[in-house]
Amino acid sequence: RTVVVERFRDELGDWRLAIHCVLGAKVNAPWALALRHRLEQRYGVDAQVLTSDDGIVVRLPDLVDEPPGAELVAFDPDEISALVEQEVGGSALFAARFRECAARALLLPRRDPRRRQPLWQQRQRAAQLLDVAREFPDFPVTLEAARECLQDVFDLPGLVEVMRGLTTRKLRLVEVETPQP
Repeated sequence: RTVVVERFRDELGDWRLAIHCVLGAKVNAPWALALRHRLEQRYGVDAQVLTSDDGIVVRLPDLVDEPPGAELVAFDPDEISALVEQEVGGSALFAARFRECAARALLLPRRDPRRRQPLWQQRQRAAQLLDVAREFPDFPVTLEAARECLQDVFDLPGLVEVMRGLTTRKLRLVEVETPQP
């Protein structure tokens, strides 16, 4: 019932923001996508965001003088789904799922069917296919990869409920600044 936002400086002097939320990676991963987008919009920095089942850790470069507080992690419940749907297309998860879907659809043929193709080569060919597929928003493999990310991997309705709980104060949002994690 409590989400803790902890701020501290790491060993390099950069700010770290740890969001302690034990609702699982299915909720934390899409939340992290939205956080990354918000950080880019507000501060113009490419923050490093890591997720786990226990929360989210954000490393902000020293360019940010005062670290963001708890207001950064709370989103409007009505807008969070659209924001995650918009951001998922540029994620590494989407690229991996697109590669798997394209291979399943036999769009990434092998030169020699008796031998395995190196993973780096599969990724390279899938990235080339994805670049072409982005021009066609209704490309079935792209739609399937997005569906897998948004429905199978992420718990988007759960994230919306967390944001609604933060807005209605059913979930507490506690902010703390510590000298060490």
